[in-house]
Order: sequence, then C-alpha cells, then structure tokens
Amino acid sequence: MNAGTTNAGTTRPDPVDRVLRTVEDAAAAVGLTGVVVTVALIVIDVALRYLVGAPLSWSVGFVGDYALVGLFFLGLSYTVREGAHVRIDLVHKRLGPAGRRVLAVTGSALTAGFLALVGYGGLLLTAGALRHGDVPLAGASELSWPVWTSAVLVPIGAGLAVLRCLHTLVHDLRGPAPAAPETPLTSAAEEIA
Repeated sequence: MNAGTTNAGTTRPDPVDRVLRTVEDAAAAVGLTGVVVTVALIVIDVALRYLVGAPLSWSVGFVGDYALVGLFFLGLSYTVREGAHVRIDLVHKRLGPAGRRVLAVTGSALTAGFLALVGYGGLLLTAGALRHGDVPLAGASELSWPVWTSAVLVPIGAGLAVLRCLHTLVHDLRGPAPAAPETPLTSAAEEIA
C-alpha cells in the first residue's frame, strides 16, 4: 500500500501514504507513551500508598482522561493501517479475489463512516467543553484541567483513522484484491480441515 504502480509496471512512491504514515507513527508514539506513563504512575502510586500512606491523588484522573483515551484514539489509524483490528480471517481467506475486494471496500467505507460520526461527536464535545469552560466538578477529580484538553484526542484520532480508511478505500478500488491473510491460527485451522 506504500507504493503505486505505473502503466509501465514500475512502482512510484505514494506521497499521501508517506505523509499519512508519518503522522500515524507520531500519533501512535504519543499514544504508546501513555502506556509507559500509566505503568510508571501505577508503580509510583502503589509505592507511595504503601511506603508513606500518600498516593498520587491525580494519577487516576490522568490515566482515565488522557493516557487511555490517547492510547486508543491516537493508535487507531496505525492499527487500521497495519490490519491489526479484529477481522474474521476464516471468511476472508475463503473468498476469492472479487469477494475479498468487495469485503475490503465495504469494510473501509463502513469504518470510515462510523469513525467520521465518532470524530464528529468528539468535535462537538470538544467545542462545547471549550466554549463553556468545562472542568471536572470539585471533588470529582484532583486533576482539574479543562475537559477539552482530553476530549480533543477523540476527533484527532478518529479523523486520522478516517483519512487512513479513505486512502485504503481508494487503494482497494484501484489496485488488486487484497491477499488472503496468512496467520499461524488460519494455517493451523487449514491443517485440521
């Protein structure tokens, strides 16, 4: 998917894919940093709780509002690109090239539509929180950063994933049918059958 084919059969780089990959890699790295920070905060929080009886009061709010939301939404486009999302390979593998193409095109279009709705909802949430100056209720969170600062991760991640789905859709419409995936699980299932 990283290159297109010319009429002469040579490959040429796809500049849209190259830019998209760069942004996806950066977003996924930021999301993955959230995992590292979450693990570090949990270890520090537990140590402080048992050693000095004073856990970090803000860590749960940070993990729930930023680290987990960032991990999911900022890594979403990368996951779609790598084909690491949930797919029923058994059905996909048993289809011929035309069936796989229909499945791929339909899946990309439906996923793009769904994620566009999620991104739009996240955009409305972010805009409303920004407009009204929303912050967590007193006592509800020790981390009283404005709500929009975490809500904005939803439209950013969903928007990037929509772009990836649309790029994949165009690629699938122009190129050959996607190959049947070869995984250890499907190989083992074939041996049994």
